[in-house]
Amino acid sequence: MVAQNGPNGLPNGLSFGEDGGEAPNKRKQNSNPATGVNGMEHGQLAENGDGTDPEVEELNAIRTREITFKAISGILIMFLKWFKLSHILKFDYLTQLLLDVNYLPLILKLFAHQDVDRSVEQKNDREDLNFFSFCRLHSYHQPPSPPQPGLSSPSSSEDEAAPPPIKKHRRSPSSHSPPPYPPPPPVRPEVDELGYPTTSLPSSPLTTYSPRFFFTTITLLRILQKITKRKAHRALLLVQYKSSTILRRALKVPQPELRLYTLKLFKSQVPYCGRKWRQTNMRVITAIYLHCKPELRDEWLCGGDVDGVVEEAVPLEQAGRALVHWWHLRNYREVMEGRVKGQEEGGERSNEDEMGFFERELEKMGWGSLGAGGDG
Repeated sequence: MVAQNGPNGLPNGLSFGEDGGEAPNKRKQNSNPATGVNGMEHGQLAENGDGTDPEVEELNAIRTREITFKAISGILIMFLKWFKLSHILKFDYLTQLLLDVNYLPLILKLFAHQDVDRSVEQKNDREDLNFFSFCRLHSYHQPPSPPQPGLSSPSSSEDEAAPPPIKKHRRSPSSHSPPPYPPPPPVRPEVDELGYPTTSLPSSPLTTYSPRFFFTTITLLRILQKITKRKAHRALLLVQYKSSTILRRALKVPQPELRLYTLKLFKSQVPYCGRKWRQTNMRVITAIYLHCKPELRDEWLCGGDVDGVVEEAVPLEQAGRALVHWWHLRNYREVMEGRVKGQEEGGERSNEDEMGFFERELEKMGWGSLGAGGDG
């Protein structure tokens, strides 16, 4: 992927509509991969010319995409954690790379084109094709099959074939039992912004859900939160992309960790949203107070010089990138010089100019002699 930067050396933004998508005619419909899959175990399935089942092939393709997304998101969050423990500038460099390849608009577009509250309940697996069924079918010691209730044992008595007894009283019309209907599908549990249920909660725990989709969604939100945490310019990008409309859908899912990282992303945007947005989203702000751990100097709502922070957002982002580049020149000088050797003769001079960046800045501030090796 190639990032296209703007005039300030930062990635250009993408325009979003009011609902968080690109355009009504380009919005991708929310495809239900489980449609036509749940009834595969009860009937004969159609087959292609080569003997493969098209439903199984489609299910395998969906499952492969889920596993790929889970692996990629897990590797990214692992790299971010390890680089942050190794050196903070390594962590900043990786977040800059993710920002330059348009990670923010891509993830927001992914969440905008699918309903999180509906996708988490789609289990794209079949019990007869999973790993344990494969092991059971190809095992040398197969478990005994359960007895079939339809077959009668030879030792049954002759009384079992007797007709039912004749009743002396006729049933009343109101006593007729209703025809057997299939049980209604379970209602999907939903909660509001504060976490209170808006639908009736099921009496038993839910067993039909997608654990891979849960893991991938939570991990992508964690990466997004690490990229924008304490970065004013990146938080302003979230506000520009109107991510609050897209992220609000994740608050409907009654999963604590998913709601936590969604609220953290809301918290980073609140200082840069207007008063009207705060008035219409007071329940979200209350949920942030209830569920997000406060910091010692937490001024995300009460004020501060927001205008000054907005003005200094781009210069601070550029200064951070210059610091990371200088750190690379200092610690990986051979690798960085190898990129300059094949260029023009002025390559070495430009490298020396990069190394003397902070010396020139100190001289402008009047600290040149102090930083040049003065004793005190």
